[in-house]
This record gives sequence, structure tokens and C-alpha cells, in this order.
Amino acid sequence: MRAEESSENNRTGTVSIRSVAERAGVSIATVSRVLNTPNKVSKGTAERVRQAIEELEYRPNLFAKGLLTKRSRVIGVSLPDIHGEFYSELMCALDERACELGYHLLVSSNAHRVESSPGNGFALDLVDGLIVMLTERTGVDIEGVSQLSHPAVVIGFDEPGLDVETIVVDNQTGARKAVEHLLSQTPAERCYFVGAHRGNIDSGERLEAFCEVLRKHGHEPTGQQIARKEFSFDWGWEWAETMLDEGLLENIAVFAANDEIAIGIANAARDRGVEIPSSLRIVGFDDSQLCSLLRPKLSSVRMPVREIGHAAIEAIIRRIEEPNSAPRHARLATTFVQRESSGITWTL
Repeated sequence: MRAEESSENNRTGTVSIRSVAERAGVSIATVSRVLNTPNKVSKGTAERVRQAIEELEYRPNLFAKGLLTKRSRVIGVSLPDIHGEFYSELMCALDERACELGYHLLVSSNAHRVESSPGNGFALDLVDGLIVMLTERTGVDIEGVSQLSHPAVVIGFDEPGLDVETIVVDNQTGARKAVEHLLSQTPAERCYFVGAHRGNIDSGERLEAFCEVLRKHGHEPTGQQIARKEFSFDWGWEWAETMLDEGLLENIAVFAANDEIAIGIANAARDRGVEIPSSLRIVGFDDSQLCSLLRPKLSSVRMPVREIGHAAIEAIIRRIEEPNSAPRHARLATTFVQRESSGITWTL
């Protein structure tokens, strides 16, 4: 590095765009074009600039770059929650792909409060686009999302004619396979569904699959076979305790709408001496790391969390860079993973 470059960089603490321009023998404007619109620069010139950037370890100032490009390279992400393994894994996947593509994230859960909307949850002038995850059929106004002035991508909700980019998970295919697995060794009238409250999109779709498979096997599900409250360990424990008190938790199979519910049921059963899977067979949903910690290990339906995060980032960047392109509607597969908690038959 030349003396004048070293002096300037010592004052600022970073390598400047002027230093890059001098090293490459081009103007500052040319360096800017290489960074923002490389297709407008000859290959030879662009290569010299990139080599100078690498040699000087130059990192563009995002704020200054935004003044030139009218973009912040920041993506807003609105999630219904920011706690728990699912959201932690999703945020890691979002951040991983965003960084790979040169973007940063601004994450909030404010847009999912009843009194809020996606537009109120962010200072929208700070972001180039918005990813919104919807888990409830009420609360956030999907029309409000589609009418935002910013590019938007919705995770978790889709419907015919929706004019916004969407990414959903095929809850029902994985759920059907899980229920068919339970019914291979358990009569339909002895199978139960334990899920979240009415209105939750994922739980509702998993329940639909449960009922569909039972009907396919000639049994109409009864109200006693369906229990709904919340996605939590405590709810699973509460339901299991009630069933235990009524003498109904043995020689049955349970399809839980997530792993936390399933583990709550399993722990309550184990504390009262009910053996898994010889007396109680259980399948969860999400295939979280908790499945391998439970003994016996928990069968579950695997959610493609990493794929969701990557697809969402790629979709919003496409909407940012190609605003006039038609919105796409992606549907990602789920997979049933059989482990010990559902794998042994018994004689009724």
C-alpha cells in the first residue's frame, strides 16, 4: 500500500473508494459502477478494480452506497415470534443467505401484534423489501401486505389470486404419511390429534390431514379425538395428564402438531409409568433437535426450515431487482422421519 493510502486509511480507519480508484488507475465513478452496475464496465477495467478491492481489503460503506443506488441493501423480516428453536433456525437461514447475496436483515415481531400492520412494524424507508411470515388467519391483513409500496414476500400463507410472492410448506403430505404410519398399527378410533388453537394455519392444515386419513380408513373423527390449545410443552403435558386421569392414555397413538406438544405428552406419560412406544405411540411435527434428545427418540415430520429461509431471501431479492416480474408461489415439501417413539406394535 502506498504511503498516501496508508495515511488516509489510518485517519479514517477504513480503506476509501478513492484508494481503490488510485490503485486501479480509474476514476471513483468507475469503481462505483463496478460495485453497482458491473455490466456497464469493460471486463478488463472491472477486473483491475476487483483486484484493487481485494488487495486493499476494501469494504463499501452501505450508507454511502445507498445514496448512489437508492437502495439500502437491508431486508426487513417480520416474524410472529423471535423465540424458540424454529424461529432461531429460520433467522439463521435467512441471515446466511442474505449475507451471501450482499444484504443485511432488520428483524421485528411488531408487525404481528393485533394493533399493528406490516407497514407499522418497520421504518420502511430503511429497507429495500419486506419478508412477512403469517401463522394466523386473523391479525395481519394480507391485503395490506400486497398493497405495500415496497417489494414483499409472504411465508406461510397463500390463496388463489393472491398478487404477492409466497412461500408455503406442504404440511399435509408429511402429516398424511405420519398418520398413515400410526394407523398401520393402531385402530383409527384410538388415534388422537393434539394441536394449537383454531385459526393457526399450520395446525389447521395438519388437523385436516389427520381427519382426511382417518376418514379414508372408514372412521369419522370424534370431538374427543381432537384437542387444540397452543404450541407448547405445557399444553402437551396438560392434555396427557387429563387423559391419564381418565384412564385413556394407554394403547393409543397421538399425532402432535409440533414437537414441543409431543414431548410434553411423552414426559407426562413417562412420569406416570406409561411406556413409549409399547403402550403409547407418538409422532411430532418440525423434526427439531429436541427429537434426538427425547428417549425414546421422537418420530416427527421434518420442516424444511433452512430451505424456507433461503427461498425467502432469494424471492425478495428477485422482487427488488425485477419489480415488474410476475409473483411466484413456492410450495416446499415435508418429510416423515420415523424413530423409536412410534415404532412398536402391541396386542389389543
